Amino acid sequence: MLRDAGQTLGQGEADDAPLALDCPVTGDPAGRPVVLLHALGNTGRSWDRLVSALAPQGHRLFVPDLRGHGRSPRAGAYTFESMYRDVMSLLDRHRLGAVDLVGHSMGGHVAWLIAQRHPSRVRRLVIEDTPPPPRDAAAEAQLRARSSGYRAPVISLYREFRELRRAGELDSAAVRPVIDGLRKADPGWWRRLGEVTAETLVISGGLSSPVPRSLLAEVAEAVPQGRLLAIDAGHYVHRTEPERFCGEVARFLG
Repeated sequence: MLRDAGQTLGQGEADDAPLALDCPVTGDPAGRPVVLLHALGNTGRSWDRLVSALAPQGHRLFVPDLRGHGRSPRAGAYTFESMYRDVMSLLDRHRLGAVDLVGHSMGGHVAWLIAQRHPSRVRRLVIEDTPPPPRDAAAEAQLRARSSGYRAPVISLYREFRELRRAGELDSAAVRPVIDGLRKADPGWWRRLGEVTAETLVISGGLSSPVPRSLLAEVAEAVPQGRLLAIDAGHYVHRTEPERFCGEVARFLG
């Protein structure tokens, strides 16, 4: 396995400059590239089972740690715009044209931005239980009010994040900006779904997930070549139902 970790930029450098993400590269060097983008509080290692499922199909797999996670640099800013620039810089550094993208939650939102803004760069897209941003200010207010009903799961999640921080795997400064970013209204995001040309598989965690399946169904419907797959496994589908998840994604990517 190769590891791409170009020049790193620390917190003291320009907040809007792309960071050189730590990115193991494995699989067939001549294979079709697949980029796997993890969730908040995870690292690229969370995709180990999927990497094992896709490598035998001849893919070339890029598995970065996003900024503030794992071995990638910490940063002064944690916005989806900055994460989007980091990943685009990674694609350009490796001279990748069209790629397959798989993203979970935070990583899924980054994948959406790439597919919306650079349709020709994404061949197939897999989005795992990623909450879409609210459509407008009223929907944003409703989301923030509803999120108070998930206090217990949120407390449990923060405990998990704390353990990762103690292990040096997570910059705690990244947590609140990412959560706030997912709750911020963005009507333009919804309009740009129609510009996604990639074949798209939206995977819902079903009734066990805090992300409403009906909302993800609307997202999939808005994408010209989108479809929804529901697996009742909660927010971490690839961790709770790894065999089902890996099998579905492997078949979809081909």
